[in-house]
Amino acid sequence: MENTNKSELREENLETIGRRIRKLRHLRGYKQEIIAREIGLSQTAYSKIETGDTSLTIGRAALIAKFFGMSLTELLSWEMP
Repeated sequence: MENTNKSELREENLETIGRRIRKLRHLRGYKQEIIAREIGLSQTAYSKIETGDTSLTIGRAALIAKFFGMSLTELLSWEMP
């Protein structure tokens, strides 16, 4: 049985989710520092989310989705243009 924290998104999806978040940020014209501050992270920690280099909890993903005015489902399924 796999030992994972159910509140974290699966590791193989972290890069994909990070790319979606980065693309949204670029499309909407935000700097990492702004989003990081709004969701309670350092810019460095936020950057690691965009690159898929850190675990991303469902709660943190929900805060990012809220920042962009999306539901968590919309963020996780958003197709990049």
